[in-house]
Amino acid sequence: MVDDDAQTATTPSISEGELTASSPPPNREVVPVPVEAQKKEERKAADPRFFIAGGSSAAISHGITTPIDVVKTRMQSSPSLASLSPSEAALKIVEQDGPSALAVGLGPTVVGYGVEGALKFGVYESLKPIFLSAFAGGSSGAYLASAVCAGALASIILCPMEETRIRLVTDPSFGSGLLDGLPKLLKEEGVLSPFQRGLAPMLSKQVPYTTGKQVSFDVFAGMLYSVLVGLSFVPQKEIALEVEIGAAFLASIVACLLSHPGDVLLTATYKGEESSGGGFGSTIRRVYNEGGVPAFFSGLSARFIHVGCIITFQLVIYDQLKILLGLPGSGS
Repeated sequence: MVDDDAQTATTPSISEGELTASSPPPNREVVPVPVEAQKKEERKAADPRFFIAGGSSAAISHGITTPIDVVKTRMQSSPSLASLSPSEAALKIVEQDGPSALAVGLGPTVVGYGVEGALKFGVYESLKPIFLSAFAGGSSGAYLASAVCAGALASIILCPMEETRIRLVTDPSFGSGLLDGLPKLLKEEGVLSPFQRGLAPMLSKQVPYTTGKQVSFDVFAGMLYSVLVGLSFVPQKEIALEVEIGAAFLASIVACLLSHPGDVLLTATYKGEESSGGGFGSTIRRVYNEGGVPAFFSGLSARFIHVGCIITFQLVIYDQLKILLGLPGSGS
């Protein structure tokens, strides 16, 4: 029996859609949690350290994978590279433009995704207790709603940075980096232009990416944990990390497939000479007319590598930074 001062809580199940590196693998075990401890956990959800850890992990993971992102973007925007493999495309870019071409857009990538990651992790953690109280008896809806809101808010922040990055990568004459590229963009096209033109394609990329990553991460974590926990030769203390890395990698495949059409539309919206023509609907028609349905998946092989590295690195780095900041790590 649980006394009146305690409530019964369960570790999130697969159906609940919970995805944060801070959550231990689901064990379905019922544990009595005192009311005061539960309130303390809710207050911790809004802890600014989540924003710091999320922003830092996103900036680092996106920054170190910038060369892969450059190859992917060039494959999407240049017909001469579209049919090549990622390695062949990278070699051709280096041959034509030099090794430094693979680092183009590093500034807006680090700054943009640093802010985006801070919001995505921090807002998600902060909204969970709010939506849990609003969704009576339905935590899966609460976690999904938190993820959608966090992804949508982060998309707004990304718009000017992502347009700057894509313009730098697809048009070498546009600028040399963030410090001259972003001011030039805002001066030529106006402060609101990146949002008016890019918000719809950004949402079409980021919302499927965020929600797909979260739901699939939890499903794969449950599956992997149920398998590993029964293996006597697997050290039980290492299961949490193994599940985290394995589930993150598998989730990256799902997230990549769901969000890649939006990624192609984002590149088509922002690249060079056609960046100011028409709206989101005309961009969709233009991409389709260029190659049909397969055109929405151009550069997919390079993005598989890119997204796989980002998600895996990001969740592991996020967890380690939380521990350094005094927050509990995975499985604790």
